[in-house]
Amino acid sequence: MNFTHPLVFNTIVLIASLYILFKSADYIIYGISRYAKKLGLSDAIIGLVVIAMAASSPEIISSLTGFLSGQESVGFGAIIGSNMVHAALALGLLCIIGKKIKLEPNIFTKQRFLMWIALMLPFVLAADGLLSRSDGIILIGAFIAYLSKLWYIEGTLGKIKKNVHIKHLWKDALIFLIALTALLLAGRWLVFSSVQIANYFNVPAYFVALTVIGVGATIPDLSVELKSLFKKHASIGLGDLLGSLIIELLLFFGILALFKPIVINISQVLFSMSMLAISITVIMYWMNKKELTWKHGLVLMGIYAVFISVEIYKIS
Repeated sequence: MNFTHPLVFNTIVLIASLYILFKSADYIIYGISRYAKKLGLSDAIIGLVVIAMAASSPEIISSLTGFLSGQESVGFGAIIGSNMVHAALALGLLCIIGKKIKLEPNIFTKQRFLMWIALMLPFVLAADGLLSRSDGIILIGAFIAYLSKLWYIEGTLGKIKKNVHIKHLWKDALIFLIALTALLLAGRWLVFSSVQIANYFNVPAYFVALTVIGVGATIPDLSVELKSLFKKHASIGLGDLLGSLIIELLLFFGILALFKPIVINISQVLFSMSMLAISITVIMYWMNKKELTWKHGLVLMGIYAVFISVEIYKIS
């Protein structure tokens, strides 16, 4: 094998970058979730905010790197692609593998309508083909408001502990910084290799980000969700999935828009954004049920199959 061949070299770089992203995210997830447990946060909050925030770090790193390097389509595609994986493919797999996932009354089933409104906000703001800096401020403000609402609910339920003594904080902080540095470097390599592969096959970089990066960057989340399902902690897995949607669509798009206004090619992204909006709406509607079954999983897998088939057809 000729390792100096552009396709071979960039494929190796892409795979290595994804691996470093996953391992770095593992360290971040472990450290943050451990301290969250010590603070007395519920499984729903740990999944919805803490783990989702850490596990979504590959997406924001690859997206931000893409935007700052002038590859806006890579950054935008990575977020849309990863959210389609979360909303359709990942939840579909969880429902099929778990056969039945009980939806216990908790912080995200009771707040599903508020969550739906928050998740639809980026689509409304992007309808004019631009996410401006003011739109970014609105999205970040909406994220902070939603997070504050959840934190308030946790506090009123008396779950958050006070005066918690945390040992070895400096060691964990050092590990966190090393993992974050690895994430930053891997994100830069990931964007570079993806663009080079797209150029080699003469396909849009947006498509590579939508599929390869979108699927690859969500593997840390999917591993958390599957582990939580097998360990009978479905609330953590479902919370991680829903939290990833909230964090990426509100916080990440908000941050990216603040760095640089996002010009959106509506004709290019209309279908993918429409499919994502449909997936989110279907999930929020199902949140009022007592359980999700394999039948719900098949519906979501079908949505993802249609999504990916049309995207492939568009470049053929």
